[in-house]
Amino acid sequence: MAPSPVSYLTLADLCDRWHVKPAQIAAVALEGKLRLSIPVPGIFAEIGEYVEIDDDNWQRMPEERRRVTGIFDLYPRDAWALIKDQIRVITDLSRGNDGFIDFEPEGHEANFSAAADDILIRRDEVERFEAESAPAHRDVSEASAARGGPGAPPKYDWDGFWIEACRHIHDEGIPSTQAAMVRDLLDWFDRSGAAAPDPSTVKKKVSRLWKALQVGSSAMRGDGGGTDSRCRVNQGVA
Repeated sequence: MAPSPVSYLTLADLCDRWHVKPAQIAAVALEGKLRLSIPVPGIFAEIGEYVEIDDDNWQRMPEERRRVTGIFDLYPRDAWALIKDQIRVITDLSRGNDGFIDFEPEGHEANFSAAADDILIRRDEVERFEAESAPAHRDVSEASAARGGPGAPPKYDWDGFWIEACRHIHDEGIPSTQAAMVRDLLDWFDRSGAAAPDPSTVKKKVSRLWKALQVGSSAMRGDGGGTDSRCRVNQGVA
């Protein structure tokens, strides 16, 4: 589907996109996290900027009076009240970081009211909010490559499990029984602080390895001698 050429979303569009209610968007707007806008169809207003007189002391400096046409940002208080009350008289709007649009300059009474259905949200503002609000996540392609394929990450650290099995056999020899091998590997899960599977799962995992080790040990013995298997494997490695 081709991207929409329209650069604004309505309040209903945004509710559908996020699967939320208008009141939830109103709360986000009231916190100043999302800027909502409205169209202004040629309303007389005073336009100016806020000028910092001294530390934390700002004063309005009017620049001109004229009819204003365009789409401008609501202040958080008005964004929240407009969604809550459905209709509201708007006395002023934001004009950038330090600018203002005043619909009731001296000698004039505000005659501009807006409805909740008039609210628009810039598409780039929506995308900015979504990017900043998205939870951190691991790159999917990187995670898939590490696991050898798509899907959820494994519940248990099987890679570390097999590394420990190899290390144990190389350094300490083959355990005396399969049950001992299972206990050793379950102990490794505990020492590493990783989530541990149940013993039956570990037993299934090592069963083929255990059988292969027994076949290999028999082949090395040949005459069925009684030398300890741990010594035999270490001598073979040496």
